[in-house]
Order: sequence, then structure tokens, then C-alpha cells
Amino acid sequence: MKKVALYIFFSTLALVLFAVSLRTGIVQIHTSLWHLLTHHSGTDATTVWQIRFPRAFGAAIIGAGLGIAGAIAQGIFRNPLAEPTLIGLSSGATLGTIAVISSGAAAYGSRTNAEAAILFAVIAALLVQVLAPNKGYGFLLTGIAVSAILTALAGILISMSPKPGIQSLAFWNFGSLALLNNHTLQIIAPFIEVGFISAFFVSRKLDAYSLGETSSHYIGINPKRLRLMAVISMAFLIGASVSAVGSIAFLGLLVPHIVRLLIGPAHRTMLSFSAIIGATLLLLADLLARTLFQPHEIPLGLITSLIGAPALIILLRTKTSQWVAND
Repeated sequence: MKKVALYIFFSTLALVLFAVSLRTGIVQIHTSLWHLLTHHSGTDATTVWQIRFPRAFGAAIIGAGLGIAGAIAQGIFRNPLAEPTLIGLSSGATLGTIAVISSGAAAYGSRTNAEAAILFAVIAALLVQVLAPNKGYGFLLTGIAVSAILTALAGILISMSPKPGIQSLAFWNFGSLALLNNHTLQIIAPFIEVGFISAFFVSRKLDAYSLGETSSHYIGINPKRLRLMAVISMAFLIGASVSAVGSIAFLGLLVPHIVRLLIGPAHRTMLSFSAIIGATLLLLADLLARTLFQPHEIPLGLITSLIGAPALIILLRTKTSQWVAND
């Protein structure tokens, strides 16, 4: 009953924030959203459906994807600090995006752009797994080191590229939904959908995997195959998102901790809650990013860091997360 009530509450909150996003901006909307559902011409309709809708819808699906990716990362590596940014996925996706755009091989918002981001994200995550020692925090430290290298390479590509306007790609380091449009959403949505579906297949085995590799092996789970499936799932979610809006910090780290605090560690229900809470938080962060200092817009990654870091500290001091499912 508690889970149902929480799900209804966060779903309703996400819908309210979505509606507020459609009405909020520098340009005032004088027509009701209900009226605009059937009218797609005029200044109000163009503002809502061509500018604000793709931004709000993008925030919802990308936030959901980041929340799920964070839950998968912490589950598959059995570490509360595991997060797509720390294990190289975001930096790899950023490098892939900038590489194809700066070379002229693809334009922003293209299918090739998203595919390159996903491919580089997979390569980065696999590289971290190959290089990392098996003991202690070696995996996370290796992830941080690889991420730093990939971020530096992306910066070098931006600095050296002769292509006009390439320096504007620096926003990928902080994240922004400002460039999202309906065409870009049509490109990334199928990739994120693949990530959603594959993540839920992975989640069915994560509760058993949380008992340890040896125990999970005896009940028929192949740990190496499961990790590979998890990496590919996260790569689709993170790669597609980064190719469109850049790297958004802390969301993938914070959301799973909130979910465990609310409903416990069972991955069968964790992922759906991570999706709805991730969507809610990113919708809220985007609203703050574009309204706090109008007409100036704050980079989205800075807002998520300002919200996420203190919230994570409070959560960690309030209650220690459980890591083994009880049901």
C-alpha cells in the first residue's frame, strides 16, 4: 500500500511539473493548455509544442533514464558510490559526441551522433572494467581516472577543431536541455526505450547477484554476461542522453539512494521508482535552471549538483542504505 501511494504521489508531482514547464518561460502563454491540445497554430501553440514540449518531455525521459542507469550501476557493481559518470560512461559518451561533430562526420541531434555516444560509452565502461583491480575502491578510482582522461581528450578536440562554433560544445560538460527539439527527441527516444527494456531484464537478476558472484553463479546466473548486459543497457540510456543534452551530474548517484530509503533495495520495484523520481527531479532542476535568473539560464548540471550533493549527504547521515534484498 505504501509503495502504491508513493508511486501515485511522485507520478502526480511529475505531471504537475510537466504542465508547469509547458507554461513557464520568458514568453507568456495566454491560452490554456487544454485548448492548445487541439490547436497547434499561433504563437502560443508554437511556443508550447515546438519549444517547451520537447524540453519538458526530454527532461522526463532523460531523467528517468539517468535514474534507472544509476540503480543498475550501483546494483551491478554492488557499490553505493557507483554512478554512470564515475564509471566512465558519461565521459565516453561525451567524447564520442564531440568526436563525430567536430570531425564533421555527424551533426548535433543526428542518429550517427547518438550511435557514436552509445558506442564510446560502452568502450569506456569496458575499459574501466579491464583496467580496474578487483579489490577495494580500485574500480571507482579507475573510473575516475579514465573519466578524467576522456574528458581531457574531449576538451582537446574542442580546442583544436577548426569547425566554426565548435566551442559551443563545451556545454556538454555541464548539461543543458536548451537545444532539445522534436527532431532530436525522435532520434534519442528509441535508444532510451531500448535501454529501459534491457534494464528491466537485467533487474530481474540483480537481487540474486547482490548476494555475491559465487552465490549467484550457483543459482544459474553468469556474472560476466550480466555485467555486460548491464553495461550495454546503461550505455543506451547514458549515450543517448549525453548526445542530446550533455553530462548531468549527481542524478544517477542520488536517485537510487532516495528509492532505497523509500521502498527498500528490491530491484524488481526499484527501477520503476528510480524512473519516476529521476524524471521528477530533472523536471524540477530544469525549471529552476531557466527561471531562477531569467533571462539567463544556469547550466543544468550545476543545478543538479547543488540539489543532489546536499541531499545525498543528508540521506547518508539519516539512514544507511540496504544492499541485499529481503524479498
